[in-house]
Order: sequence, then C-alpha cells, then structure tokens
Amino acid sequence: MKRAIPTAKLLAEDANRLCVLFGDEERQYRRLLRLAWRQNRYLRRQDTDRLAENTHQGQKYLPAADAARRRRESCVAHVAENLGIFPALTSPLQLLDYADLQVKRQVRDSVQELLTITTRLARQNELNRQLAAFCIELTQEEAEIFKRCVLDDPAGCYDGTARPTTNGPGGVLERQA
Repeated sequence: MKRAIPTAKLLAEDANRLCVLFGDEERQYRRLLRLAWRQNRYLRRQDTDRLAENTHQGQKYLPAADAARRRRESCVAHVAENLGIFPALTSPLQLLDYADLQVKRQVRDSVQELLTITTRLARQNELNRQLAAFCIELTQEEAEIFKRCVLDDPAGCYDGTARPTTNGPGGVLERQA
C-alpha cells in the first residue's frame, strides 16, 4: 500500500501578508514615479530650483521604497522556507505553485500591479536619464558657443575672464560713455 505525502500549501494568511507587502511596495514606487514625472517636467523647463527640491524629496522617499522591497523579499524567503523551497532563488510567482486557485489569483494580481508600476518607473527613469544627458550636451554646446563668440572675440573686447580688456576697443557701453 502506498501512502500519499502531503504537499505544503501556501496559507491564506501568508498570501494576505504578501499582498499587503506588495501593496506597500507599490505605493512607495508610485510616489517615486510621481517624482520622476515631475523631474521630467522640470528638466524640460530647465527649472533648476524645483529640480533640486524634487531630487531632495526623491532622496527622502527612496529609503522607504528600499525598506518595503526588503520586507517583501524577507517575507517571500520566509514563506518559501516554510514550503520547503530554497528561499534564495524563490520569486513570488514560484510560490503560486503551492497555492489554491483563489489565493493564486490574489497574489498574482498583487504581483502584476507591482510589476506594472516598476516597469513604468524604470521607463520614466530611463527617459529622464536621456533627457538629462541631452540637457548636459546642450549646455556644453552653449558654453562652447559662448567661448567662441565672446572669449575668443577677434575685436579684443574681452579677455579670457570675460571682462572688457584695457587695450581693446572696448564695449558698446564704454564707447557710449
């Protein structure tokens, strides 16, 4: 006679706790996404004051998002260990193999919401990185134009420090005076 070995199940309490942690992490990432949208707007407007304030807020909220991620990862590892799965390589979706249909839906929906928001955040961060690189390149080109047109002025109106020279013809204001 053969005996059936009971299979470990993902308990509803564990699934609820995971869903709460997924929701908390998603809220933290939504806040960072709003800051990333603002950053994009401030970069386009070249509003450095608001950009600095936005960066300060992002630095304030980033540790909370990181802490939410660590709590979620710790919970996934704990649940995986209880199920007899190697916790270091376990993703939340692998836990669904051990869940009932209703629990699967609940956890899968929470994971999908988190994946959606993290994808949007990663996309917005990449767009902001490209825009910032463009702004830096534009600033370098403007500085080069300023250097060529003002500092290397063939009339000798300005010296290397962008001040009027004492031996050149002088600027328009000096001639008018």
